[in-house]
Amino acid sequence: MFPKENGFSHFLSLKKSGTGIGNWVSIKNSKYQMQKLRLSMVLLLTAVGTLKAQEFVEPFADFFSMKECYVVTNADEEIHGKIQGATDSKGFITRLTLVDEYGVKHKFKASQVKRFAIKPNGFTKLNTVNEKTTSIRHAVKTDYNNILDREWIYFDSERMPRSKKTGLLQLLNPGLDDYVKVYYHPNGSKSMPISIKGIPIVGGEERTFLVVKENGDTEIVRKASFERSYKKIFADEPAMLSDRNPKFKNFAQHIANYNDLRYQKLMAGK
Repeated sequence: MFPKENGFSHFLSLKKSGTGIGNWVSIKNSKYQMQKLRLSMVLLLTAVGTLKAQEFVEPFADFFSMKECYVVTNADEEIHGKIQGATDSKGFITRLTLVDEYGVKHKFKASQVKRFAIKPNGFTKLNTVNEKTTSIRHAVKTDYNNILDREWIYFDSERMPRSKKTGLLQLLNPGLDDYVKVYYHPNGSKSMPISIKGIPIVGGEERTFLVVKENGDTEIVRKASFERSYKKIFADEPAMLSDRNPKFKNFAQHIANYNDLRYQKLMAGK
């Protein structure tokens, strides 16, 4: 849990720290940070408005306490309030506490929740934008609109990978998750950074996702073995298997195509 001081206006970190969510994040007002922020803004202006294919939303690594949130319980009860605290295990939320509009405190284990959603504030959005400038390629490929315009960050209750424990996983394909849900892998690998004269050109891009298909087990999908995962995930739609060279970078579009095929069959059966 995070420390108390003048209420709960503290910074909650979901970063891979190995020490839990309630850690202080130090933000240094250094010359380097200012240069990085300026670079972020320049890249933002060049990237916003670029037409992109279907993509996953960008994961948020942090949020603030006492922000608006809601929980949908296993009994389909929806409780609105403000987040007061959370604990994690291996980067996944396992417990959370919220205070409703009447001041009543509600505590939940991840296994008692279907969905948890929280509103990101402006600083969280800008911090996430800044994190996407780990390399020029990563910055250009990022859809900044889906960070700056995001209203809610969604988490679903799922089995943690290679574990019998339940955690709240951050959903990356809201609106396209009818059959295949894709989640942020906080402990997943990222592409290796390559720099030229100190300027990062490539690196920092996600190389793994967590995937759950229709209430199945949580699977780790890796870029290195994506073709094998692709065949397993979309095995029930032969038309999908006609793609003999599926790309990890097009995973979101593959899911959109799969959804279309499933919807067509559903409508044809009516």
